Amino acid sequence: MPSPRTSAPSTTTGSDALLYLLFGVLGAAVAFGSLAWLTGNLTNTFMSSGPWAPFRATEALLHPEALWPALTSTALLVGTRLVPGLLTLGLITTGLVLWTRWRASSKSGLARKVDLAPLLDKEITAKAQNLRPSLGGRESKRGRSR
Repeated sequence: MPSPRTSAPSTTTGSDALLYLLFGVLGAAVAFGSLAWLTGNLTNTFMSSGPWAPFRATEALLHPEALWPALTSTALLVGTRLVPGLLTLGLITTGLVLWTRWRASSKSGLARKVDLAPLLDKEITAKAQNLRPSLGGRESKRGRSR
């Protein structure tokens, strides 16, 4: 039986959010650099401009013209900036959606709106009138019954 997920609050306010942000930015940079290298090589192969370049994600990210000197500026722009940027954006969006769904499904121990609905005035009044029909026309501490 899996144990319930617990998360202790951080001792420093906001440090968890900053840590998640740091990991997210680093992950996005690594993904973008790797995708820039991959799509740059695919563009280079598609254009028949030269051999497959060795893996240098930083070089592909910052100076793609050094890895693929035979490609035109338009091919470099599309192959090492636009396509990997769109792919990285898609990966980030998918990751955020999955992360928020995972976090939303975890139980925090606090009551949700669905749990509190039976305690609202209308539901309390209806239950009281159901239990004691003679309470139907009386004033209550909460105001006139509905």
